Amino acid sequence: MSWDTAVGALNALRTLGTRLIVFEGGEPLLWRDGSRHLSDVIRYARGLFLRVAVTTNGTLPLDVPADTLWVSLDGLKETHDDLRSNSFDRIRLNLQKTKHPRVFIHCTFNRRNWREVESLATWVRDLPTVRGMTVQFFYPYNQGEDDLALLPEERHAVIRKLLELKKKGFPILNSAGRLRAMLNNDWRCHDDLLINVDPDGTITQGCYVKNRGEIHCEACGFTPVAEASGALDLIPGSLWAGWKLFLKT
Repeated sequence: MSWDTAVGALNALRTLGTRLIVFEGGEPLLWRDGSRHLSDVIRYARGLFLRVAVTTNGTLPLDVPADTLWVSLDGLKETHDDLRSNSFDRIRLNLQKTKHPRVFIHCTFNRRNWREVESLATWVRDLPTVRGMTVQFFYPYNQGEDDLALLPEERHAVIRKLLELKKKGFPILNSAGRLRAMLNNDWRCHDDLLINVDPDGTITQGCYVKNRGEIHCEACGFTPVAEASGALDLIPGSLWAGWKLFLKT
């Protein structure tokens, strides 16, 4: 994506009424166009939107000027290294060195890492540069990826453990109500809240899976959509979760 394409997409999102924007990838911190870097795109976006966030794999320095920074971590060292190419030690070092004021861990639980939920939450709690963690659940796009989708009993077990840990004070920032709703995916989805931009600048409104795979709502693991939908329905827990992630100083 070129600078002009990025700026055009951001301006279009502003016109559509977007208030929060999250840069994802691939790996957004790798973006370059001539002398411009992701930080330049973020600064431009901060002039248009209420809050700007980035989700990164954490292997590069965590020094971008986003309001909120999520680092993807899919388990402790052995599991994460197996899933994400031996990157755990680099991520840990970058997390220890960062001066960014709003860093969160984001974990996608799957068939290979869900049993580490308590040990990972403990690790996050004990890392002083990290303000907490959010979670979602692996979604099977059925596009040739490994079969990592949780079995129903595994999904229920990890959600119950997350609820237990939240009650004990672990910094899990998903709301309890939306986690419970993910047990059977019986929540009302406002997918029209989502607007996605592809690398070529194409803008698509609706479900994140659209144009990426097969849509099966009963298998949804996208807790951010559940929280956004809950916030639109004025569910207090979702509003509180959003405030902590995007607005709390």
